[in-house]
Amino acid sequence: MLKKLVKVNIGIHFFLALSFFLIPTFQALGLILGALISSISILVSAWVIDTFWEREWGQFNKVFFFSMVGRFLIVLIIIIILLGVTKIDEIYFTVSFIISYLYNSITEMILFNKILDKKSSKQ
Repeated sequence: MLKKLVKVNIGIHFFLALSFFLIPTFQALGLILGALISSISILVSAWVIDTFWEREWGQFNKVFFFSMVGRFLIVLIIIIILLGVTKIDEIYFTVSFIISYLYNSITEMILFNKILDKKSSKQ
């Protein structure tokens, strides 16, 4: 799952990098940082799923849900620091972050459901 998400995110970030040529740098930076933060968060989630999937169900749930809380807090801290300290365009950053996070979360859930289907068909 991690490899598929990495491939998708590389493609997305390639096209986002083109935004430096289309819109002012001030806005493009907000656009790319929003997408990058959400992508990293989802990739960490995919890594946790790939790494701990074969473990006991109770251990997997514990690690997965603790990682969700940890990722949320880290993303929140990064967003607060970025918006408080840097001079990026808040609108472009926020919209980019929300759209990218939704897209990545939907992609992750589709891939996660495929893994669950494979597991249930083996039993």
